[in-house]
Amino acid sequence: MTEQKPQTTNSLADELNRLGENLGKVLKNAWASDERRSIEKELNSGLEQLVKRVNEAVESAQADATLNKAKAKAKEAWETARGPQIVGEMRTGIVDTLRKLNEDLAKRTTPPATPPPASEAAAEAPAEEQQ
Repeated sequence: MTEQKPQTTNSLADELNRLGENLGKVLKNAWASDERRSIEKELNSGLEQLVKRVNEAVESAQADATLNKAKAKAKEAWETARGPQIVGEMRTGIVDTLRKLNEDLAKRTTPPATPPPASEAAAEAPAEEQQ
């Protein structure tokens, strides 16, 4: 009997080795397949078209006069908003919002008061009626 265990171990190791070899061959064949090459070409072509369209859209947007005006107004608004009064008001608003958020979260994380079990509530009800 002791001789069968080493054979089983060797047999198991041999089978695992063969499985690894076979999986390697399957992956190598799949990688070398015409279908994979076709999919790769299709993906490359699709990605090239996507890049081309995105570049065209970016160039079009940069050339748009309306967008340039909007950029200038946004920049002007940002520079105005950076003044000390606006920054102070924004800070106060953010602090108030965070305080309210923290209070709400604290309420939600505090466990609610648990009512007495039904058996205790039923026992207390008749006692209260007698008084």
